[in-house]
Amino acid sequence: MTNFTEFNVPFESARVVVLPVAYDATVTGRKETAQGPQAILEASHQLELWDTELEVEPSQIGIHTLPIIKPSGTTPEKVPNLVFEKAKELFQHKKFPIILGGEHSISVGIVQAVKENYSDVTVLILDAHADLRDEYEGSKYSHACVTRRILEIASATVLGVRSLAKEEANYINLSADRQEKNNVEIYQDLSLEAIERLSENIYLSIDLDVFDPGIMPSVGTPEPDGFSWQQVLKFVKELISKKKIVGLDVVELCPIPNNPAPDYLGAKLIYKIIGYIYYL
Repeated sequence: MTNFTEFNVPFESARVVVLPVAYDATVTGRKETAQGPQAILEASHQLELWDTELEVEPSQIGIHTLPIIKPSGTTPEKVPNLVFEKAKELFQHKKFPIILGGEHSISVGIVQAVKENYSDVTVLILDAHADLRDEYEGSKYSHACVTRRILEIASATVLGVRSLAKEEANYINLSADRQEKNNVEIYQDLSLEAIERLSENIYLSIDLDVFDPGIMPSVGTPEPDGFSWQQVLKFVKELISKKKIVGLDVVELCPIPNNPAPDYLGAKLIYKIIGYIYYL
């Protein structure tokens, strides 16, 4: 995000580096998720830099946006390694990585890089779906399998889940609002209690369908009864005040022509999180 020419600082002096990944090969439901990164970047041009809540310009910490990666023609099995190699470079240069999707499966590669740098880390996912299938439509690297693949690398907590396949319910033995099994915790709400159970280091992955489709219709598989802007910001703010965020991705924006509001929501969400991380 923050692709504004007036403050897209050189890579060497940036503290935050944005990596857009335009990939949607395994997407179900509405297509065109590969257009999400460009839509967020374009919307970011219209954001005011002054954060009225924090009374600072978060952009002053130094943000650099890399060219968009377009892994077209790459098999789903190879995409995680492509993202891993790019993310690994960011950690080597001590940058805070923000990955823009594209579909949620890209998170697997960045989590691999995070785990190389932080042995004690929990992957915290905000998502309407558990994404715990072991395979979907012939691929283990479908966006519907992202949490399952992440669990092969690190422990994970998923918040906001309001849609499950039977096989996913069986996997986690879901019988209450939260169950712990197989190195994963699943919550149906944005539980503040969950924050206390996390490790000190957190990789935060936000699937935009965690929001209510009334304000975020631009996703491939929208689910009713999602969360408001204020609910998500309140949770993220509390999380950042108590834990160390070591990386972030925002995924699954599927832009709708002539409806730019969800694109702006995605761009502003990222800018707000940058502000919370560096100025809270």
